[in-house]
Amino acid sequence: MKDFYSAVTYINEMMYEPNHLILQSVQEEKQNAKYGAGTFQIASRTVRFRVANTTPRKVGQFVAFWEKDENDKNQPYSYEEAPDLFVITTFKNTHEFGQFIFPKEVMLHQDMISSSSTKGKMALRVYPSWDHPTSKQALKTQQWQLPYFC
Repeated sequence: MKDFYSAVTYINEMMYEPNHLILQSVQEEKQNAKYGAGTFQIASRTVRFRVANTTPRKVGQFVAFWEKDENDKNQPYSYEEAPDLFVITTFKNTHEFGQFIFPKEVMLHQDMISSSSTKGKMALRVYPSWDHPTSKQALKTQQWQLPYFC
């Protein structure tokens, strides 16, 4: 379920609506379309949404987060322009899924978005609770990510 509208509709029916959360200003993003990219507002917070992709050779799922600059080059999102939340949906199978809900302050602290003191990154590997990474770096990454996973 990598298409933005399909993913958001499914998540909305399964998770948001039952919890009385109302999506507003839902908009697909053509950049990063491979990752079900889009934006919306929920509970008066702005959200940048992605669907992570499973990769065949590595544990975890991969997702891209970038925008085009004035020269049409890819660049990381900046803290000043970032939404309140970065939401990454991960699917284990067609019926089991979860979401990482990262506040922009966490993304800044983890050097994922740019600021005057951080370069930022354009992609991220996420490790949901059902993944069991073995490398030290992957374990360290999963450790900071899991508190934001539901």
